[in-house]
Amino acid sequence: MPANWPESRRAHWSALLRARAIENQAYVVGANRVGAGGKLTYVGDSAIIDPLGEVLASGGDEECIVTADVDPDRVRELRSRFPFLADRR
Repeated sequence: MPANWPESRRAHWSALLRARAIENQAYVVGANRVGAGGKLTYVGDSAIIDPLGEVLASGGDEECIVTADVDPDRVRELRSRFPFLADRR
């Protein structure tokens, strides 16, 4: 998910990425802006999060490429062990 989270909300960006991964039992890739603009500073913190909310890789406050290995079998295993997605309406 591309984003423009400013430095003042840095903790929110990280928490919400982890929450999206956990609640969807999926890998989440978040790419956040870096630099300055519109009187705000953007600090990046782009990240790849696993389905349990663990950070697999993250970037800093400069432009970078963030990579990590993802395992589709891990998603299938977690979804079969915790089948709460079946309860969604």
